[in-house]
Amino acid sequence: MRTDDLYGFGNDDLEMARAAVEQALGIRLIAHESLYFGGDYYRLGRMREEHFILRRNIDLLDNEPAELEFPKMGILLYVEGTERSRELEQILTSKIPGLLLLRRKKYN
Repeated sequence: MRTDDLYGFGNDDLEMARAAVEQALGIRLIAHESLYFGGDYYRLGRMREEHFILRRNIDLLDNEPAELEFPKMGILLYVEGTERSRELEQILTSKIPGLLLLRRKKYN
């Protein structure tokens, strides 16, 4: 069963969040830029496979949080299409102080 997870950082330091996620998971996120994702953001993986998106919690078009339910989260980490959500949760939340799992959606 595949899962989409959303994590949040209380601060708004994208570079610090990138370094923490890369170190925790032993991965290298790739820099991108998009108004849709709030300007600069990081990504690894492909749609329809396990992938990661790290971005600011801002929608530049209307200047509101991208995730309205979590306005106090400055940085968002999307872990999408994974089949190892529990494993990744344990790694991420134990290695990155203050990182919170905000939402989990399971699907086939």
